[in-house]
Amino acid sequence: MSEGAPQEGKALLRSGVVPAGAYANKIRRTLFAQLSQKIKSGEIEDKEVARAAGELNQLLYEAFVNKLALSKGDLVRVEIPYSVENGRISWDYSNLRVRAFREIGQEVVAKAIEEAVKAVESGEAKVPSEEQGQEERIEQQAT
Repeated sequence: MSEGAPQEGKALLRSGVVPAGAYANKIRRTLFAQLSQKIKSGEIEDKEVARAAGELNQLLYEAFVNKLALSKGDLVRVEIPYSVENGRISWDYSNLRVRAFREIGQEVVAKAIEEAVKAVESGEAKVPSEEQGQEERIEQQAT
């Protein structure tokens, strides 16, 4: 199985990159969108879709808020396979993939930019040419 591809008989929910404060709504909306045809055909009830979204969101809340202490402005990306059998959604938690990107405070970024400007203006900054930068990346990859 290739990475990111669901196993046979499974679907894959992907949130895309979203603010941590908006992940729950994105998960719910994405799941409803993916299962809209099954809801219309009566294969699954909308209450079951809401239940499954709530179950996943509860787990993600525990991880994001209580374990990782992410703020609402941090970014997350969620990917999880699931299956629908007998009108019930089952999450494949063993293949849950989450990426989290922590926001750097504006004051930290502003200070770094200010210091970089001073270094460039004073001639202290080392700005490699494109060729030098490529050589350094090759050296770093070799080590």
